[in-house]
Amino acid sequence: MIVEKVLFDCDNTMGLAEKDVDDGITLLYLLGRNDVDLVGITSTFGNGSVKEVNKVITRMREELNIKDVPFAKGAGDAGDFNTAAAEFLVEEAKKNKGEVTLLATGALTNLKAACQLDPQFFSYLKEIKVMGGITEKLSFGEKEIGELNFSCDPEAAKLVLEAPVPVMVATGNMCLNAFFNSDDWQWLQNQEEESYQYIAKHIEQWYYYGQQLVGEVGFHLWDLVPAVHITHPDLYTKQYYQLHSDVEYLTTGQLKLEKVANKKDKIKEPGIINIPTEIKDLDQFKELIFTAWSAIK
Repeated sequence: MIVEKVLFDCDNTMGLAEKDVDDGITLLYLLGRNDVDLVGITSTFGNGSVKEVNKVITRMREELNIKDVPFAKGAGDAGDFNTAAAEFLVEEAKKNKGEVTLLATGALTNLKAACQLDPQFFSYLKEIKVMGGITEKLSFGEKEIGELNFSCDPEAAKLVLEAPVPVMVATGNMCLNAFFNSDDWQWLQNQEEESYQYIAKHIEQWYYYGQQLVGEVGFHLWDLVPAVHITHPDLYTKQYYQLHSDVEYLTTGQLKLEKVANKKDKIKEPGIINIPTEIKDLDQFKELIFTAWSAIK
């Protein structure tokens, strides 16, 4: 079995009132996979302030007795470079050259800061997977919402998207079909395992808040889309693009793209990014997630 080493840079606000839960349930997914070696967690701003994110990650590490996964505090805004997270990312990537996948699901400032510390930072990584960006308006029915991550620090987004390693982007648009619905909620409530009960407790408020946000109970599994891609890329249709977005374009998270052929010799070229067009089997996608959650002790 191939075990993937993963660094998780996130804006985890699971359990806070009217804050998204996707980073938290993604963390639980990573912890529950026996083919993932989570080598560290770093915090960033996005879903909430970095102070709120640090509080949630610390609480979850205590509640779940997570002692063997280091945690480093990160950026509070787009100009916050002098952080423990940036130093930690460089250290771990350099120590495990060519072996680490960096999963980034919030503002990308920590990655920008890591590059300032060591301009070779990206070259130490195996690959980068991010959640963010839009290719068209992001809408729930008639309600349009803003982009989720790249717009928080467009300079960092451009830097990451032009990294000289394979980059996969789960855009807000392609994540729309990955929805935790009423059937999923009912199934989760009927489970007796402590891990499922823990998750139900911490996502319940956000699940019902969906009625106010998108007109139906439930929520999108945004950050789990790139996370599942780490070990199951064949579950997604792949399509490579050349990035043409400048920093100003990325202030709204908009991706200006040109489709390119799926040639292996191009995937490490700066600005060539893989943006899957869909998840081929949503039932299998959710089964992978739910099974991993059950493995949390």
